Amino acid sequence: MGLLKFVLAAIGFLAVLKYGVTRLIGMSADPDDDLYTQVYPSPNGRYSAVLVSRSGGGAIAPFCSDEVLVFNSLLDVEDAIKSNDYRVYSGECDNFLDRAPSPKVRWDSDFDLRVDFALGGTRMFSRNLSLRGTDASGNVQIRFAGYR
Repeated sequence: MGLLKFVLAAIGFLAVLKYGVTRLIGMSADPDDDLYTQVYPSPNGRYSAVLVSRSGGGAIAPFCSDEVLVFNSLLDVEDAIKSNDYRVYSGECDNFLDRAPSPKVRWDSDFDLRVDFALGGTRMFSRNLSLRGTDASGNVQIRFAGYR
């Protein structure tokens, strides 16, 4: 019976440790993570906004995160994803009340991007969001709106 308690305690400890490490390193990219990208070119084609969704962690410490990046369209999407300089939005995955995925990305003009995101009104805890009002160049204005 003592060996069984030890094994179960070790499994529990490893699960908590993996969860903590995943949270501390900011859900960094792992080759086993699922990665989804959607590119939204600006109306004039000069800039690109990219929605990047990552999920992984398996059954022990699952996670899902979304990012919106804005950068000059001459830059390769893969290179932009590797850099934190282009991130204007980041947060945990969520859905609007109508079950539509959050965030929604839309260009209002050549230099104005709108990002609508879910506030998570049915959650029992708050979630972390990071928002930045301009892109790395300072030319594209980002407008955010939170909805349920």
